[in-house]
This record gives sequence, structure tokens and C-alpha cells, in this order.
Amino acid sequence: MNRQAQIDRFLLLAHEAVSARMLEQPAIVIKLRTHLARSRAASRSNRSDSLWDEWEQWLAMPVTQLAQLMCERSDRADELRSVSPISIVINQIERAAWLKQARGDQ
Repeated sequence: MNRQAQIDRFLLLAHEAVSARMLEQPAIVIKLRTHLARSRAASRSNRSDSLWDEWEQWLAMPVTQLAQLMCERSDRADELRSVSPISIVINQIERAAWLKQARGDQ
């Protein structure tokens, strides 16, 4: 598996886990909105702006719809996951496990 495929797999695994967590704890969406807003405020206008605009739209949706979109398997979803605000709700242990799984090291 090439490096980009590993990154895409890692991001999908992370978003699947966060999506499941959001369904149990919908307040996570508030953290994601806040993190996205802070990230946008801290950066200058850049090529991620249109993707962040879409994330803002996603984060305004009902949590069930948001969870489904976050785990969609498409090129557009891959692109959106690459600038996702979920880093605020995952820890290093989870991140390491998903990286290992994405590389096929299980």
C-alpha cells in the first residue's frame, strides 16, 4: 500500500471511531465546531478554506448525518478528512493504534 493510501486509511479509521463516539456523545460536535473556528481564526486564507467551509456545513447537520458523511468512502470525503477538526478529540494512543492498523502492522 502506498503512503497516501495509508494516510487515507488512517483518516478513515479515525473518523469511523470519532463518528461512533459522537453518536453516543453528541456534545463532541461542539468541540469540533470550536476547534475548527479556532483553527480558521489562527490561519490566513489558504487553499483549505473551501474544505473548512464544507466542514462548517457538515458540523451544522444532525449528528447522525454528520457521522455518515465523515465515514463516506469517496475521493471528496478523503479530501475533507485531510483537513478535519477531529484531532481535538483523539489521543496519542488511539492515533498510534490507527497508524499501525493503516500500515497493516496489526
